[in-house]
Amino acid sequence: MAETHKPYVFVTLQGPDDGGDFGPNTPGTRTSGFQEAFDYAHEHCRDVYVWGGRGGMHDGKGVSGNVYTLDETLRIPWSQDWVIGGGNYLLGYRGTTGDAIHIDSLMNCRIKLGLLTSASKDGCTVRIKPTTPGPDDFTVITASVIEFSAVCSMGTGIVIDSSDGIIVNSRIFAEETNTRDVGVYLTDNGGKGFPIANNQITVMFGNQMHADDNSTGIRVGDPGTSKIFNNRIEGSYHAPRGAYLDEATGKYLTPEEYVPEHAIGASIYAQRNEFHSSFYGTRGPGHDIVFEADARDNTVYADNLPNGVTNTAVHPTNRVVPNWPVGFDLPTPDVPGSGQTLVNRNPYTAQIIVLDPGDVASWTLTDSGSTPQKLSRNLSLADNLNRRDWTRPDDRPSTSVTIPAGLTSGQTITLEPGDALELDYSKAPTWTWKALR
Repeated sequence: MAETHKPYVFVTLQGPDDGGDFGPNTPGTRTSGFQEAFDYAHEHCRDVYVWGGRGGMHDGKGVSGNVYTLDETLRIPWSQDWVIGGGNYLLGYRGTTGDAIHIDSLMNCRIKLGLLTSASKDGCTVRIKPTTPGPDDFTVITASVIEFSAVCSMGTGIVIDSSDGIIVNSRIFAEETNTRDVGVYLTDNGGKGFPIANNQITVMFGNQMHADDNSTGIRVGDPGTSKIFNNRIEGSYHAPRGAYLDEATGKYLTPEEYVPEHAIGASIYAQRNEFHSSFYGTRGPGHDIVFEADARDNTVYADNLPNGVTNTAVHPTNRVVPNWPVGFDLPTPDVPGSGQTLVNRNPYTAQIIVLDPGDVASWTLTDSGSTPQKLSRNLSLADNLNRRDWTRPDDRPSTSVTIPAGLTSGQTITLEPGDALELDYSKAPTWTWKALR
């Protein structure tokens, strides 16, 4: 190297006056020295460490000794083989519009940020969105770890946005989100962007205690979404409680009998993802999970589901695997008319138990078909670079089998989610349904 630089870049709470390289006293800064530190570190190929310390609230008083502020959007530049580390400081965005932080392209990076807050209602606290051809000249986030202590917002917390580049093979982790609108939002711009695939996304505490009736814990996709697939998403989603800080006592209080009828735990538009989820508190009936029209072939492992599921999927092949037996609590539908088709729209595998065989001449089983396994050539970057014309392979179509025979008492027929049954009869059978685990 032609010149020698510091081996590490420090952001400190009163830097540079306290010996740090950058901080709130950096001349002209609008980001407490963060932007200047990140730009310097990017230019000179150095890692960054941000000093923190104990904060929070005690005896009704806030502890401000670990606080940095932002008065404009902080932009974390593209990088490769880069580390941002540090303590659990509080970084607060004081703007009322726009995003607080934008994370650009990353490859083999480890980004650790502290407790982030935003007063903006129309933006998000963190937008993870590759926009710059940076690492190996790719517009990408790949093979990287992004961690937060907590992400708090008057609007949306974390947005994972592949409108301009792919987001793959990475881990995104938050100890907590605390938001008024959406906790975590994944978007491929309604299928017009690039893949979000093979990521691990974890939120230990999806906290919406301060939220109101129109909030959502996690939203995965939009109408038309087709490129959010094969992600493992883990989180707990706590229903809004309308909590507020009582100025007289300095304590957080909640109104009695607060029921956010329209709040949603998980709103899912995407396909072929795996969820490990717990839902807590009171929402409207069916509002813990909403499978939207485009949702297909997702599996939700549910630890707790007190308010149930709404299934509006065109292809109802989404599955819920509960930690408890549903059994005969599964509603039993009426037997369809002869020659009419009945689809299992439950997110559970249904076992049909024939009670009275009636007079059936034949019956037909039709499976649901499925989304394609070859959703991408490969998740290596060379196979996806600049592939805005990325097209989805055709779905596997449904297949039917007709059994030219009647039914018998005690016979069982199994329907996976999305499977269909048609009966040809002169006298209808009777049955009961049971959910299998």
